[in-house]
Amino acid sequence: MTAGYPAPPHPPRAGMAARALRLLRWFRPPRVLRPTREGWWFIAAAFALGLAATNTGNNLLYLLFAMLLGFITISGFLSEQVHRGLAVRRVYPRAVHAGAPAYFGLALENRKRRVPSFSLHLEEADPASGAFRRHYLLRLGPGESITRMYPLVFPRRGPHPLPGYRLWTRFPFGLFTKGTRLREPAEVLVLPAVYPLLGAAAGSPWGAGQRPQRRRGQGAELHALRDFRPGDDPRLIHWKSTARLGRLILRELEDEEASRLRLVVGDPSPGAPEDAVERDISLAASLAAHWVGRGHEVQLILPDRETPWGSDPRHLRQILEALARFRPLPDPPPRQPAGGPAAATDVWITPGLGAARGAGG
Repeated sequence: MTAGYPAPPHPPRAGMAARALRLLRWFRPPRVLRPTREGWWFIAAAFALGLAATNTGNNLLYLLFAMLLGFITISGFLSEQVHRGLAVRRVYPRAVHAGAPAYFGLALENRKRRVPSFSLHLEEADPASGAFRRHYLLRLGPGESITRMYPLVFPRRGPHPLPGYRLWTRFPFGLFTKGTRLREPAEVLVLPAVYPLLGAAAGSPWGAGQRPQRRRGQGAELHALRDFRPGDDPRLIHWKSTARLGRLILRELEDEEASRLRLVVGDPSPGAPEDAVERDISLAASLAAHWVGRGHEVQLILPDRETPWGSDPRHLRQILEALARFRPLPDPPPRQPAGGPAAATDVWITPGLGAARGAGG
C-alpha cells in the first residue's frame, strides 16, 4: 500500500465467484454414475412395481419393490468398494519421436489390505486418432499392482496434450457404470523424427571424421618412427623397420581432434509446404544424433536461441527438445553463429529448402 493512498478494494463479484466455485467443488461427487441400458430397464421395472403397489395396496408388490430398491443399494455399495483404495500412476516413455510408436503405461495399485477389486476398466483417448485405449482387469487383489502398456503415435513434433484417463466399473450386476472423472491430463513433448543417415549425408560432405593435429597423440595416422624405450606399448612396434634395422622401432601416432558440427536452422522459407519443413527439421535432428553418436561435438543455433557445444546424450536431448519447440518467428533477429575454440563444419538448414554446407569456423 502506497503511503497516503488506501489499497483498492477487491471486486466483490470476483470474490463471490471464487467462493461459489470452491463450494461447488466441495459438493461435487467424486464419482460419475450412469445407468446402463439394462439399468434403465431395471429402474423402469422398479418404478412400475412401486406404482402398482401404491395403487393396489398389495403387500407382495411392496415386497418386490423393496427387493429391487435393495438391489440398487447393494450395487452402489459394492461398486464404491471396488473404487476405494485404488491408485493410478502414468508411466511415460524415455523419448517420444514424431511418427514412431511410443509406449505409455498406466500402473494400477490396490492399496486395500483385505478387499480385492473386481471388473475394472482403464481407458484413455488416443490424442492422434481419438480412439480409446481400453484395458480390462477381472480381479486386482489386495496389495497387488499391475501395469498396462499401450502405444501412441504422434504425427507431428512439438507439445501435445494427453487428455487424461478414466477408471470405471459395472460391478456387481451391470446395472450402473460408476467411474472417476477425467484424471491427470498432461502434456508430452514430441521430438522430431530421427532416421539413420546414409551416403553423403553421413560422410565426408559434412566433415565427418577426425582432424589430424600434426602432433604426437593417440590417433590413427603415423607421426614418426623412433627407437623403442622401456614402458612403450609393444603393440606399436613397427616390425618391418625393426627387421631392417636390427633393433626395435616404435610407431608414434598423430593426435586427433574430434570434428565439430554447427547446425544453423533458420526460419522456414515463405510458402514452404509443412511436410517439407518437418522433413528438414528431422534432417537437423538426424545430423545431431549421428554426430553425437560418434562422439563429435555439436552446437545448434536457432533464430531465438542456441545451445552450447556438447557430445553426450544429455546434450543431444537438449538439441532435440529445442528443435521440437522450434516455431517460426514473425520478425527474426539477425543471428550469426558464434565461433568455437576449434574448427567446426557449418551446416545451414532453411526448413523447406534443405541444407547447405558452409565454411568451417
